[in-house]
Amino acid sequence: MASEYTADMIQVLTVREAVRKRPGMYIGPTDDDMAPLRLLLEVVANAIEQIQLGRCTRVDVRVEADDFVTVVDDGPGIPAGSLVELLEHPPKPPTVGGHVHRGLDGNGVAVANALSDPFEVDTVHAGEQATITYAGGLQRVPLRVCAASRPSGTRIRFRPDPQLFQRTRLPRVELTQRFEDLAFLLPAMALSWSFTGERATGLGERVRVEVRGPLGDVAHHQGEYATDDGPAVVEVALAWRTEPYGQPAQILGFANLLRSEVGPHVTGLLAGVRNFLKIRPGRDLEGLVAAVAVLQPEARYRQTMTRLANTGMFFAVKEATSTALQRWAERFPEAADTLRRRVKAR
Repeated sequence: MASEYTADMIQVLTVREAVRKRPGMYIGPTDDDMAPLRLLLEVVANAIEQIQLGRCTRVDVRVEADDFVTVVDDGPGIPAGSLVELLEHPPKPPTVGGHVHRGLDGNGVAVANALSDPFEVDTVHAGEQATITYAGGLQRVPLRVCAASRPSGTRIRFRPDPQLFQRTRLPRVELTQRFEDLAFLLPAMALSWSFTGERATGLGERVRVEVRGPLGDVAHHQGEYATDDGPAVVEVALAWRTEPYGQPAQILGFANLLRSEVGPHVTGLLAGVRNFLKIRPGRDLEGLVAAVAVLQPEARYRQTMTRLANTGMFFAVKEATSTALQRWAERFPEAADTLRRRVKAR
């Protein structure tokens, strides 16, 4: 017998509900490294449209260490009377000029608002300053309007919602490449971007920014080891995502201050991890994020200056990795047990 549908069975979703229910339909996958950048492009797109219409001359983007992003432009601002409509519903196409979307196929700030926590807007238009704050597309601080004390422009500060995004950190290299492209394509626009609050503090912090809230904490060790080619300084840092969701291992490798992700230092790290977990070679290390850096004055290379050839480095890094993980397990026994159960279950 065919199923019968009635009007009361039809579910009508708000824009917020539709976007949060299936965010991939609006900005693409939320479980990859590029998702936060796609969200940022949704916000920047609106300022760029104003530049194309001759109403804006500059856009400044600041990425903070806590994954918050601030986008400031000197455009005409958003009228207070239409601000809530713009943030809670898909925008209508502009009547003058075409809509060239900078992101994927989403709907600008309405989508970004629904997928951010928080999403703060401060805009000045026609002598009025309007401010409002959302969280996950719901108003957290109501609309406030007052007399403006500065010229027109809009400031939006947001962070990808960690409930929806597996990673909320903006990919630095890809962001720079995309914005450099925009700077060439739109020469009339003054586009600037910066990363604030980030200071080099060792490989441990390098891994920590990749894994927000790691299982236990970051395992770290640095020491000097004897190799066939003389002494070498080895530093390793490792962490596991609390919920890997099938994410493959992410390994950062450095040799004599150069990026080097192929060689005995990387294979030595992986061997140390598998030895600690008592798993066979070749077994996938799901959820692992690690970094290894080696300094070897007498380093030898294959083909290029980034492909290390010192076979003795394998054993040095393997030992350093084992030391880091053993100390980590002593400090965080519950996390170590959780990790072992996770590995055993696969």
